[in-house]
Amino acid sequence: MPMNDEDPKSLGGSQGAPVSEIERKLMSAAEELGTWLGTAERKTIDFIAQQPKITDQLTRIRDTASRLLVQIEKGRELGQKK
Repeated sequence: MPMNDEDPKSLGGSQGAPVSEIERKLMSAAEELGTWLGTAERKTIDFIAQQPKITDQLTRIRDTASRLLVQIEKGRELGQKK
């Protein structure tokens, strides 16, 4: 019988011992976890790099809201004086 990737006996460890199905599943899970962690790391780095931009936008929103509240208060005061 020819040995191929599908045959657990065809994959040997460092000692040439066959790789069990459990070992294959563990390796697959480790690869998936590595991919997931790599993606999470990249997204975290991207988010951190955007923090100054986000902070600037939030500051502008806050300042605009403050100016609008001042205008509303002035309008309310003028309305009460009439």
